[in-house]
Amino acid sequence: MTTKSLDVDRSTGQVSPSGATATLAAGALLLTSAILTFFVGVFALTADEVVVSGPGYVYTFQITGWGWANILTGMVLAAVAVALFLGTRWARAAAIIVTCLAIVVTFLWMPYYPTGSVVLIALDAVAIWGVATWNTSRTTA
Repeated sequence: MTTKSLDVDRSTGQVSPSGATATLAAGALLLTSAILTFFVGVFALTADEVVVSGPGYVYTFQITGWGWANILTGMVLAAVAVALFLGTRWARAAAIIVTCLAIVVTFLWMPYYPTGSVVLIALDAVAIWGVATWNTSRTTA
């Protein structure tokens, strides 16, 4: 007689994320990234002009376009996060694709907001890892 309380990988002894737990975790990470990306876009729209100074140069650049890009990226990320919460079949692939695009948008925003960009890129990378590695074929008891 065997009982199964958690899916445990016998070679490593680690509990594998599966089912509702993995869905909630990946969706929460993606939704957090969506909210932060949206707020970065709002910040870019309100700032409208950023001055970046470095050794020997100063330049200005209108960032309204990047603000709208971040707002739209945040909205798409939020929609995919909701789809992950609902458990739709296409949500996992869409989450990986959209999050990769969000990383590109965030990377291009890095000269204007370096600390926030690094945090968002790391959060997006963890979200991709979470979505890509969860195993839906396993069921919990």
